[in-house]
Amino acid sequence: MPQGIIAVGNLKGGVGKSTIAVNLACALASRSVRPVLVDADAQGTAVEWAAGGGLPIDVIHLPIDEKTEKKAWRKAVKKHQEAAGLVIVDLPPHWGPALTAALDVTDLLLIPVTPSGADLRATMQALERLAETRAKREGAPPALLVPSRVDRRTAAGREIEAVLADMGEPVGPAIVQRSAHIDAFTTGKWVGDWARRSAARADIEALAARVKRSLT
Repeated sequence: MPQGIIAVGNLKGGVGKSTIAVNLACALASRSVRPVLVDADAQGTAVEWAAGGGLPIDVIHLPIDEKTEKKAWRKAVKKHQEAAGLVIVDLPPHWGPALTAALDVTDLLLIPVTPSGADLRATMQALERLAETRAKREGAPPALLVPSRVDRRTAAGREIEAVLADMGEPVGPAIVQRSAHIDAFTTGKWVGDWARRSAARADIEALAARVKRSLT
């Protein structure tokens, strides 16, 4: 079972980061491992998702913003990782310093990207932040670009993997836009419990398998 800290984020909202963070954490859960999901977004989407107790993971609200003392925040995240073994951090959108702070303790950065020009520009900015961290920190984290909310009926949706490959980082399995993800959130479950035999679950399980390989 992988151990470490996985951060999920981009410098733009609406990319499906909470959908990926929650479902990935649940897919990685097992009888022996109960990952902790740190919801670092003040909006608290993951916390709301978990409020009914229907997720097989622990969710902690630990928001980070301009008022947060970054060293204390990183220490708290590390403490959860030491206790649980595996932590997934759902980062807030838009605010670059949060991404920079997370990169100082992250073992793997997942960057969800939808097939839109705005998201692609935000992704390039996130990768610039990652490059800065790599230049300063020995053993800086690898990244995995995750095509998100993909609609294969559109040209952009069919070409997203090829576009992301040109950015120079590994590209993970795509998370296709499916109604099961919306329904799972509404019912307070992860998609693997809500729709056990669905294509939506297969997408998440493929990403989880790739994450396991990246952390071992």
